[in-house]
Amino acid sequence: MEIGRLKYDVLFKKVFHKKHLLKAFLNTVLKQELSSPITDISYESTDFIIEGKSVLVQKSKHDVIDVFCITQQKERILIELQKGYNKRALPRFLDYQCRNYSSQFRTGSDYTVVVPCYSICWFFDMKPPHKKVKETITLSSNCKKTDWHFKWKIIALYPQNIPKSHLEQQKIDQLEEWLLLDIIEDMEISQEIQQFFNTQEVKEAFETLDLSELSEEQLRRMMFEEEITKGYSDLYEEKIREAEEKTEKEQKLAIAKNMLSQKMSIKIIAQLTRLNKDEITVLIKE
Repeated sequence: MEIGRLKYDVLFKKVFHKKHLLKAFLNTVLKQELSSPITDISYESTDFIIEGKSVLVQKSKHDVIDVFCITQQKERILIELQKGYNKRALPRFLDYQCRNYSSQFRTGSDYTVVVPCYSICWFFDMKPPHKKVKETITLSSNCKKTDWHFKWKIIALYPQNIPKSHLEQQKIDQLEEWLLLDIIEDMEISQEIQQFFNTQEVKEAFETLDLSELSEEQLRRMMFEEEITKGYSDLYEEKIREAEEKTEKEQKLAIAKNMLSQKMSIKIIAQLTRLNKDEITVLIKE
């Protein structure tokens, strides 16, 4: 019997829409960031994402779970949980995190009253250039004493960085237990490995991923999602390449324009910038 992976929207939400599982997961991931554990959570809509007109934004809105949390010390925080597949997702994660922070304010708001924001980004099948399973990106100052103090962090999780030796020696820490939800796809292996887990919620999360509990419609949806995911990923990368090419072209045109102002010949400018003569001639007429 097989279990599914959290890369599927239906399973991602099936696990993390159980409040007690999500709360246990968030307290594990943010243990070092929070002064006290989360005691209550409420799911929030992702209206600012849904309003996006881009097909890429419309697709990615399904990958996001937003929650407001209250800690034991009554601190209110906003947490966003989302998933990605490669480094192309990095600017999207940054964009969403900034929107979470800025969307708290309206014209005339008291900007000193801000809810701390955390974005947890779960990467599937991605191996970063470092060996850590958790990477923290934060706003910080290079001054030891400063008035710039903001609770604004992006937490990136990399299940593929779990050392094989930890599995072999059965020495899995609490965070790694959660991240194994992305790696183990066989129910028998799952049941075997759960024997040395210490977190009851992780065991329940594994049981939630049992594909036998899904309807045929849900399974078809998963298979369809798997097929289109690569298409959206390719489209996103194509748009990035187009933007990079456009920027590069604009830079070349600016350089060529500067060269023309210095009375350099069109032939030399074309050789240096790799622009064609017609493109350079247009600049002369501007």
